[in-house]
Amino acid sequence: MTACDRLHQESGAAMRVSEAQPRPAAGGLAAHCEVIAYLDERTGADGQKFAIGLHLRLPDAWNRRFVFQGQGGTDGVLGSGDAQPGGGQPSALNQGYATVTTDAGHANAPGPLGGASFGLDPQARIDFGYRADDVVTRQAKHFIQAYYGRLPKYSYFLGCSNGGRHGMVITQRFPEHFDGVAAGAPAFRMPEKGLSGAAVTQAFAAIAPKAPDGRPILAQALSQADMDLLSKAIAQSCDAADGLADGIIDNVPACRFSPRTLQCSAEKTASCLSAAQVTAVENYFQGPTTAQGRRIYAPYPYDSGIATEGWRRWILGTAPDSRVNAFNVSFGATLAYLYMTPPHAPLASEADAVYDFYRSVDVTEAHAKIFGTSAAMPESSVQTISANAVDLSGFRARRGKLLLYHGVSDPTFSALDTLDWYKRLMNAAGGEKETADFARLFLVPGMNHCSGGPATDSFDVLTPLVNWVEQGRAPERIQARAGAKTPWPERSRPLCPYPRQARYLGTGSIEQAENFTCAVP
Repeated sequence: MTACDRLHQESGAAMRVSEAQPRPAAGGLAAHCEVIAYLDERTGADGQKFAIGLHLRLPDAWNRRFVFQGQGGTDGVLGSGDAQPGGGQPSALNQGYATVTTDAGHANAPGPLGGASFGLDPQARIDFGYRADDVVTRQAKHFIQAYYGRLPKYSYFLGCSNGGRHGMVITQRFPEHFDGVAAGAPAFRMPEKGLSGAAVTQAFAAIAPKAPDGRPILAQALSQADMDLLSKAIAQSCDAADGLADGIIDNVPACRFSPRTLQCSAEKTASCLSAAQVTAVENYFQGPTTAQGRRIYAPYPYDSGIATEGWRRWILGTAPDSRVNAFNVSFGATLAYLYMTPPHAPLASEADAVYDFYRSVDVTEAHAKIFGTSAAMPESSVQTISANAVDLSGFRARRGKLLLYHGVSDPTFSALDTLDWYKRLMNAAGGEKETADFARLFLVPGMNHCSGGPATDSFDVLTPLVNWVEQGRAPERIQARAGAKTPWPERSRPLCPYPRQARYLGTGSIEQAENFTCAVP
């Protein structure tokens, strides 16, 4: 029996090891021991079966480091468990790290309700919100010690979107677990964003043409030509504010674009937007409010990435009829089942029912319910799921490092919300310099949600984080490359820590990062 096989013996009342198999090098993965285990198996609300799943990979050539890869969406799947650092770099597993992922306490079922129905169970909400991060980290480290005979020397967390939220949860609730955290596009106000998505959908649905079934064709609220027009106008207004008209808006704070400059003076034409379209666009960028004028979620920055497929797929979708495929709407069930207390249930299991709910829910009433509690759910979803605190004193005291990054053209979680959080962190931590000692924010102009868009969106976050933690070399810039689908596929640029921005040095090719510096505007 190998050391990997012996991990089966770790099974007990609180944990079942379903798999512990030696894996030879194959399929692009280094030789390793693969472990799949389930913790705290139970029967919950409505007879649903729950457990916190763990997918661990233990490389034969271990570098004494550990990476927890946070996942997107609402979790619900175990994931590949090999941890991707970005920038075309080998997986963390192939670099010698022990790696783990989790389903955060539930398994997604098929259909539009499958990633949300777990929200009917109070304990599943807590496991998803924060408890699984703690439980899985402790158990993974226990397996590591049992397998290698020692604990990791350094531990890291990587994640984007909901995975970024999990990273922020760790710095706020469990600072003892990790030496470094890279959190991208962090969904740290997920319930508020879910409700904001409903308000935005309602605004765009109100101006969309109707399908034969009477439902709005959401994708036609703005045509691609309308989006291109809007993107070009934003670029014309804001691109040169950083000193170089190059298709990248580095000086985000200086952008003062207004979509009203595109409003038609008479009939709608290809060169202007109707008054209704302008109002809907403004509603999205300014951030919707309740009937009493209370802001539901953050505003969004105007940026050139709005005309991309990534932005459209999140907000409007591409469906030619009322069978909406916008990612924003597909998460509508999470508002009903996971964010509102008490849950708004049941919904019919058809996508049309989710769309109907999302475009008809009273956002003012729902706003109260995302902050609501009940006897069964004594914590609101905001308390359980959000990670909005700025007290990182525990993480800071253990000399932990937090690397944040966010695409400026992210259509779902606003870069301005992350920037606002970072500014509040600076106030709490004692100032810009004090904060930069342990936390840095890198904005990525043009990038959509976690990747994509007219941006230099390919970059490695693990290497600079490791250098910061282990060598004390704080990241002064991160090298990033553009993708093949951008207008400039050979371009590279530095990503700069806030408040610095990339600035052209005045000589050399504007396609090469070495001809740019990170400067305070």
